[in-house]
Amino acid sequence: MTDRLAGMRGGLVVSCQPVPGGPMDRPDIVAAMAAAAVAGGASGIRIEGGANLRAARAAVSVPIIGLIKRDLADSPVRITPFARDVQDLAAAGADVIAVDATDRPRPEPLADLVAAIHASGCLGMADCATLAEGRRARELGLAILGTTLSGYTEDTATGDPAPDLDLVRRFRALGGFVMAEGRYATPEVAAAALRAGADAVTVGTALTRLEIMTTGFREAMTAGRTPPAPASPASLSGVAIDLGGTKIAAARIEDGRIVNEASVPTTATADATAQVAEIARLAARVGYRRDMALGVAVAGRIDAGGHWHAVNTDTLSGIAAVPLADRIAEALGPATCLNDAAAAALAEARLGAGRGHANFAYLTVSTGIGGGLVLGGRLVTSRSGLAGHVGFATTPEGRARCGSGRLGTVESVAGGRALAAAAQADGRTADARMICDAARAGEGWADTLVDRSARAVAALIADLTTTLGLDGVALGGSIGLSEGYIDRVRRALGAEPPLFRVPVEAAALGTAAPLFGALLHRVDGETP
Repeated sequence: MTDRLAGMRGGLVVSCQPVPGGPMDRPDIVAAMAAAAVAGGASGIRIEGGANLRAARAAVSVPIIGLIKRDLADSPVRITPFARDVQDLAAAGADVIAVDATDRPRPEPLADLVAAIHASGCLGMADCATLAEGRRARELGLAILGTTLSGYTEDTATGDPAPDLDLVRRFRALGGFVMAEGRYATPEVAAAALRAGADAVTVGTALTRLEIMTTGFREAMTAGRTPPAPASPASLSGVAIDLGGTKIAAARIEDGRIVNEASVPTTATADATAQVAEIARLAARVGYRRDMALGVAVAGRIDAGGHWHAVNTDTLSGIAAVPLADRIAEALGPATCLNDAAAAALAEARLGAGRGHANFAYLTVSTGIGGGLVLGGRLVTSRSGLAGHVGFATTPEGRARCGSGRLGTVESVAGGRALAAAAQADGRTADARMICDAARAGEGWADTLVDRSARAVAALIADLTTTLGLDGVALGGSIGLSEGYIDRVRRALGAEPPLFRVPVEAAALGTAAPLFGALLHRVDGETP
């Protein structure tokens, strides 16, 4: 049996799993898929279901990884949950049997499944989500560690479409045979998995689910012809919170639609206890229950340890190193937390103006200047939580110091607080909304301020395009979405050399983008 394992090393394993109930969901077609994959050079096959496996076994001689999926009412475990499934797969001709090796509640102990696999004479593959699960699987004697479920369990879901190469590296350090699996959709990321230490790579949807891939091509082509309209994922349900510099908003989302919402002004000087209490009150107003998914987006940064920090102390002066998710869990229930502009970037990339763009930036022009970056389809994060805070980049237009402590930033020129300060220095009392209204009315003093804001944002877009190779930018925020502002940005960007120009669209999801992104961050993902 170990020679079969050696035969897969360095190779491609094709998961021949058609869409359940689809026109290709037949044993003879699955067997044909398997034979075609082997003809193309696959060194192994992954097959679901006894009937499909028997048909494939008769068609190919390469190793087959077998599994049985079950949707259980009392357990989230779907992949080969019972010892009887192991026996059925072995009888059907599997060489390797895959089991869900996560630490979630399960109908039968994992150790019992491993014992059944060993008794059958097959090798075992652990479909894992975390390093700890891989370590336990190794201790139990499972021969293959797969990253299959990373990003698909409640504890690991991030809404990130990129595969978990870091887990591949961590599994490599554990030893044994490492299978990179889960969201490997291009030859480039499959090759990256081998460089990260994988012994083999499993590719499924991109090769064998024709309906899904056809839909992806069609949507991308449609997006290339017309400005994208917001999508509405039917599976997206729960409660989302967006704590910004001006207001705290809450929304209950059902089947991708906002069905109840509420908001209150943000108290910039409130401490963490008061902010979390306000979040709890708003969540209750929109109908939150503890069994609902809860996503929270906040101004400021959240570091790798889950601590919330105010970057701009003018916006949230009472926040410093707050374990936000823990505080919210105590007050409401489990939640995932991320920066509000990063949440909006995620939502626009998946559902709105960023669809079809591999490298995409979302910029919010509001009280301050925020941002979120999606590169290679993946939301950019950092250990410090500072990634995406592009408003703190400097600009030739800037002379003042902003709340971050930096001098001459884009935020010090382009944000709502900066506009109001500039008006006050000119002897006028006006907030950002009044200034934008005055600019549209043709008042020269206001037109000068808003034009300078737009030029600073356009220069920032050109700089980001130079550095990151952006394909598109979405503009959001109360100023960014105000009438005429995006046209000013486009005109200023048009003065740049052609190489530095990029399409700029209004955020398709409007001010709801951080809410949708916060919930996507919590619940996005489809169990393989």
